[in-house]
Amino acid sequence: MNKELNPRQIKTIQNFWKWFQQNEQAIYHAYKLGINSDEVIENLHRNLNYVSKRIVIYFYMQNNQPNKFCVLFSAHGYRKLFPKIISLGEKAPRLEYFSAHTFLKPLCAENKNQFSDKLIEMIKSILIKLEDYNTANKKIILTLYIPENISKDDKVYSRKYVKSLLRFTLGEINFKKHIKEVQFKPLPTNTSGLLSLSELPEFINYLVKINYSRKLKVLFD
Repeated sequence: MNKELNPRQIKTIQNFWKWFQQNEQAIYHAYKLGINSDEVIENLHRNLNYVSKRIVIYFYMQNNQPNKFCVLFSAHGYRKLFPKIISLGEKAPRLEYFSAHTFLKPLCAENKNQFSDKLIEMIKSILIKLEDYNTANKKIILTLYIPENISKDDKVYSRKYVKSLLRFTLGEINFKKHIKEVQFKPLPTNTSGLLSLSELPEFINYLVKINYSRKLKVLFD
């Protein structure tokens, strides 16, 4: 992986932040109040695409900064983009309405204040079932059971949103490392034997430490 960006790439990142800072209030109003949101978001993604078309941007509220949005840049685990993600964090200016962060990190006690209570409650409300675990590559197949309150009429949107919550739970590195396939189902009436999505990081840590055995096989029943 090339760790050094060339001057042209660095300039592109600086130009992105210059544009962001000049339009910060409009971006805030778009996400907070829905004012001209389609136009603002389109312009935002167009300017970010000059840096990379594969970088993903998230906006969300935080408990530790209730008056600011977090703007977070993710490579979704794609290592070739890491130097650009790091540079986006290093070149970020001081912002009035936003705090800039990089990389989706695993949800844990140390960083839970970076997320809103609402986001954490959504993660806790999604239930999971382990369908398969490959001991050779440490990858799993999961079923995610989606509660009605976060389901949408548009199933594609709903699944995309829940998959984002899965990334927020595991962090982008562990998501890419351990998730092979995700299936989606409505939350059943009988939830006996299902885990909360919030328990998945600890569960994966347990799985990678053990070999396949009859004891583990019981988990798939």
